[in-house]
Amino acid sequence: MWNNWQYRVLAILLALACWYVVSGQEKVETWLEVPLEFVNLPPQMEITSGLVSKLQVRIRGTSNQVRSLNVGRLAYKLDLGKINVGTNVIPLVPESMTITSAVEVVEISPTRLELVADVVVSKTVPVQLDWSGLPGDDVQFKNATVFPDQVTVTGFASALESVDSISTALVQVTPDESLSASGRTRLLMPRDVRTPVSSVSYELQFGLTTQELWVKMNLEPVRYNTFSYTFEPTFVRIRLEMPVRLLKDKDWRESLHLMIDPGSNPAIGQSVIPPVPRFPEGVKILEAKPEEIEIIVQRNEEFVP
Repeated sequence: MWNNWQYRVLAILLALACWYVVSGQEKVETWLEVPLEFVNLPPQMEITSGLVSKLQVRIRGTSNQVRSLNVGRLAYKLDLGKINVGTNVIPLVPESMTITSAVEVVEISPTRLELVADVVVSKTVPVQLDWSGLPGDDVQFKNATVFPDQVTVTGFASALESVDSISTALVQVTPDESLSASGRTRLLMPRDVRTPVSSVSYELQFGLTTQELWVKMNLEPVRYNTFSYTFEPTFVRIRLEMPVRLLKDKDWRESLHLMIDPGSNPAIGQSVIPPVPRFPEGVKILEAKPEEIEIIVQRNEEFVP
């Protein structure tokens, strides 16, 4: 019985070899996960939505061929040379992916991609200072400056379409009675928009709140020892612009003086000169009736050489 054991072993080995050859030629299907690679994307253009990194690919081939595949070298290359700004529906078809001539790509999942593309652009927009508050009562805003007053912003065209200016962080004016405020404040950038400038300097100018009114004022002469003079009329009516805070003082009239001053060496005889105001800061003459006063200068005899 054991005299032909060698033949029995050989028969078993031949049977296994036949089985291996036959099973290796059997057609099988399987799913593979392969990376998605983008090629030929136009310059300055980016994909903003719809990106995937992996695809599921169903392949068919003999078991030997499937087993021998180097899965690490497989990839689906998607040509984006003709992509447009906006939404692009791109089919993923088996014919676009070749593995080997013997292995067939049967199906790809997903079957299509919806890629949203946008182009990167730049534009220059003004800086808008955002501020609040006043430095005191009876104060009004006059002017605001920022530096730089314009910045160049970069981003996707869709993001920049509605960007007409860049605002700053809120500047809160301190109530310290000062008529100016300055410093630096950061820029508030919209989403997906960038600029190399992170902050700007600013200056706010304020002025006292004023009120206009007509006032009748007596003219006050300035006396000199070497000459004397007379003038006509002895009063004028003037329209003033005055700070409201000064008008709140019940004795505000006493702070206003309108002088007649011919100077230390006037011409002898008749001439006309304008009145000289001596007013607190912030008081302005808008109109005077009359604007000039007639004076007659006489030299004092005791000072004649």
